[in-house]
Amino acid sequence: MPDVSANDFDRLFNDALTALRPLADQTSTDEGEPTEPIRGVGEALDGFVRVTVKPGGQVESVQLNPRVMRSDSESIAEAFVAATNAALADLQQKIGAVLPAMADQHQMLERLQEFQTQSVAQMQRYLKAITDVQDQIDRD
Repeated sequence: MPDVSANDFDRLFNDALTALRPLADQTSTDEGEPTEPIRGVGEALDGFVRVTVKPGGQVESVQLNPRVMRSDSESIAEAFVAATNAALADLQQKIGAVLPAMADQHQMLERLQEFQTQSVAQMQRYLKAITDVQDQIDRD
């Protein structure tokens, strides 16, 4: 592998940033104001059970209409499951809508892997050079 210059590192960083920029751009409005965080919402039992989830699959909130307590425990448990699954599906759909096209993700991954490979090789050469200098000092 040829030596990697500072310009090569700069180019790779710029390529990775260019690939990542669409993700950052979609988290703010045209005015530069941050948008609301992405959340998924699901309902069950005619809206009596409402679940909100956030990225990472964490449940953020559960809202119950007091009338849901008239239902049996099995129905309420099934409603929780249905509302949570609907909220997760909603979240997945919303996240998919803001991510760049899959081709861009593959391009970004390839660029980052190329950068990683070149960075490791360059660091190994630096460490070898330092070791060689230390060995030379020890011999003198």
